[in-house]
Amino acid sequence: MVTTSWLLFTLVVKHAVADLILQSRLTSGDKADLKSLKGYRHALDHALCTLLVCIFFAPLQWALGIAVLDFVLHFIIDFTKTKLVRKYNVVYESKVFWCIQGIDQIAHYSCYMFYFLILTNLT
Repeated sequence: MVTTSWLLFTLVVKHAVADLILQSRLTSGDKADLKSLKGYRHALDHALCTLLVCIFFAPLQWALGIAVLDFVLHFIIDFTKTKLVRKYNVVYESKVFWCIQGIDQIAHYSCYMFYFLILTNLT
């Protein structure tokens, strides 16, 4: 139980590192533009950090699979959020923006719960 608790905790910490610390270096680009590298780089940060976490809790092939899944899902979630915010001209200071941001974070954390369930039920 302790080990599995650490898995979920480290996935949440990983999210904070990739979303808040690493993303701060990505100053140019556009997550809503499929031709821009920004969204891909950000999703790659998440995938690499997920791999780093998961290799301590699962066989390498599973850790790689979860990392690839995290890349895809993180990209889709962020791309969708950015597109919605722009489509409806949602401003950062509005309640609507923060509701969308909350849904975005719930989606990301739901992914981590999904990875957790996969990795803790491998046997």
